[in-house]
Amino acid sequence: MQTYGVEAVKSRLLFDNPWWALSEQTPPKFKQPPRRIYFQDFCHKVEKGAPGRAVALVGPRRTGKTVMVRQMVAHLIESGVSPRHILLASLGTPTYWQAGLRQIIELFVARNEETASKSTLYAFLDEMQYMPDWESELVAVAKDFPNVRLVSVLSAGIPLQEDVNTSEPGYDVAVLPPVSFAEFLKFRGREKELFGGDPKNHKLAFNQRNLPALNREFNYYINYGGFPESVLGKTEGAPSPLFVRDAMIERLLHKDMASFFGINDLKGLSDLFTLLAYNTGLEVSIEELTRETKIAKNTLRKYLDYLESAWLIRRLHRVDRNAKRFQRAVAFKVFITSPSWYTALFGPVLPNDEVYERLVATAVYTQWLGAPDRLAAMAYASWRGGKIDLVGYADAEMQNSRAPEPNLVIEMDWNQKLSGFGEGPQTMTEFVRMNCNGEEDTLLLTQNLVRTGYHRHVRIQSVPASLYAYGLVNEIAR
Repeated sequence: MQTYGVEAVKSRLLFDNPWWALSEQTPPKFKQPPRRIYFQDFCHKVEKGAPGRAVALVGPRRTGKTVMVRQMVAHLIESGVSPRHILLASLGTPTYWQAGLRQIIELFVARNEETASKSTLYAFLDEMQYMPDWESELVAVAKDFPNVRLVSVLSAGIPLQEDVNTSEPGYDVAVLPPVSFAEFLKFRGREKELFGGDPKNHKLAFNQRNLPALNREFNYYINYGGFPESVLGKTEGAPSPLFVRDAMIERLLHKDMASFFGINDLKGLSDLFTLLAYNTGLEVSIEELTRETKIAKNTLRKYLDYLESAWLIRRLHRVDRNAKRFQRAVAFKVFITSPSWYTALFGPVLPNDEVYERLVATAVYTQWLGAPDRLAAMAYASWRGGKIDLVGYADAEMQNSRAPEPNLVIEMDWNQKLSGFGEGPQTMTEFVRMNCNGEEDTLLLTQNLVRTGYHRHVRIQSVPASLYAYGLVNEIAR
């Protein structure tokens, strides 16, 4: 029996990097699909990062991470970097597993031996989660080869943001979340039509008469808009349901990846994810989940950590009526990372469906996925007799302080009961008066009502949820 070795790895690297065979005078031509709004941040981290420090591009499967890496390769070559100084390897290919990260980089550096000491080399390593102990290996190899900018691409096994906040990981993180509502409108050619002005430079001229059309697009987004494959194929009318209906679950749950992380009960994992998706936007507890799934608590926590590290769900911490974190967390609010997961599992929803307000809340929350620091500073409030849907702080440190002061308080009001002329948002007003300093944003997210008023001396803005979701991601991009 023959075994493969270094020569097989070299052959595979040549196959993955066809631009190595081109001359300096014949630059390669790349297809250029639309760039995601997060490309500039990724580009900055790759080009301006400190020597010996790697970059990790993270996000769910099928969000376009590999496409964005190829766009980065094209950008580097067009900026004058030699094609021979750029490596791209998919570590999901078993050929690379025996070699490991260090040997791949050694082969790449040896190939550029004459110029390696004088130039920056770029190594893009897709599906990095298939490498054992990828984090420590990435940091170590980056330090040992400071002239090689290592860029790892991951869809699972990603450290949770709280862990990153408490211990510096040794690499920079760039995020590519599911498609935002602003990107959805841009890809479908609706942004300029609905907003006028100059959306590219964040100069908007929204006419409230366009709100019904914006809400219609928001419904399309909630049902079908989370992933590029479901958006870019059709720009007229409703997006095609084919990707969401026929391919989304199989491609994104990617069961072999779960087994790679030591999860063998794939049915139990899928059942748990389905249950969480059905309860998106609601508070759940470990006790409830254990009772419903019949999964042991320790195993359940492992599954929850995996689903979150694979960007399939997000758990939101709970605070009390004084805006303080609970010492012992027994419950949390769960969000799926794209509302179109719900459609993929249970079918499309309409604005008058009972679940729709929770999917609107999910859509709003997921606009923050591209800003992990801000996401880590989000919570919800719940106590006997009261609740606040979303509570934001300046940063995670403020949220964990002895006297936290929220700077963002949001209640969903899709049916516009709180925004009317009844008693008003009593619970929200009391929460703000007790915990905020007067500089907070207090918002009711409505279906179509725009209003600013005062309730017991608290300034409250009623804003259409679709308009807020669009503006939120543009604010993050700035």
